Amino acid sequence: MNVLRFTNPLRYHALLDSSLNNLLSDLKDEACYDIPQANVVESKDNFRLELSVPGFTKEQIGIQFQDNLLIVKGSVDEKPAEEEKYLSREFGLKSFIRRFSIPKTVETDHISASFSNGILTIVVPKMEEVKEKEPKDIQID
Repeated sequence: MNVLRFTNPLRYHALLDSSLNNLLSDLKDEACYDIPQANVVESKDNFRLELSVPGFTKEQIGIQFQDNLLIVKGSVDEKPAEEEKYLSREFGLKSFIRRFSIPKTVETDHISASFSNGILTIVVPKMEEVKEKEPKDIQID
């Protein structure tokens, strides 16, 4: 007679999860980046980018525009104090770099940004000639 044993598959899931977390934390170095979530909205007058960057201050964020790329960088000192040892760490601030391709039909001199409640908002206005215009009735002579 054969005996079949049922093994709890969740036991292996927890072991695998723990092993992967240890491996990933060992691989982490100063060049490790996290990518913030972003919304990109287009209206008739502009493009609006909204990035979720909770925990950052506006002094830790830099925005550059170069070669039709909008580059957003966030920098934090990721070195913990030497006397501290995390037993479990599920969140934290990490430096990031995010790049957005911007069309050539925007007013690069009028790009603006604001920061409130962990949301970075960047407004990129469109050039006048590419803005959608209301239909105009033309009279026939």
